[in-house]
Amino acid sequence: MSTHSLLILPGDGIGPEVMTEVRKVIAWLAEHRDVHFDVSEDLVGGAAYDVHGVPLHDDTMAKAQAADAILLGAVGGPKYDTLDFSLKPERGLLRLRKEMDLFANLRPAQCFDALADFSSLKRDVVAGLDIVIVRELTSGSYFGEPRGIFK
Repeated sequence: MSTHSLLILPGDGIGPEVMTEVRKVIAWLAEHRDVHFDVSEDLVGGAAYDVHGVPLHDDTMAKAQAADAILLGAVGGPKYDTLDFSLKPERGLLRLRKEMDLFANLRPAQCFDALADFSSLKRDVVAGLDIVIVRELTSGSYFGEPRGIFK
């Protein structure tokens, strides 16, 4: 049995709360399915800014590049709205995407029948919804050059 390295980057806001539940799943897998991970954790986003003054420290980037997989929580929040653009929490996420040459984000969407009436869409549109959106993360909208508005 091999053990893979897993880096958890909880982030900000709801991110740490979600990662608390993820750790429970990892522990369950180890106990009940003999699936083991070498888990480490570090900071990204506003949490990293609060400690290091940057949204992603170089040491964290090195850990990410060495890991087999990364679990990333949400980043950002109103506390960081007035920061310079280069220091905003989202810049940590973008640095990870760019330097690791990540190309896609998987966004599963499922609507449980009990919640279909609470959607802003009509019930017959969302009832039974179970899809995965593959969101492209490279090219012009993220890292395209040149940047700016030209007339």
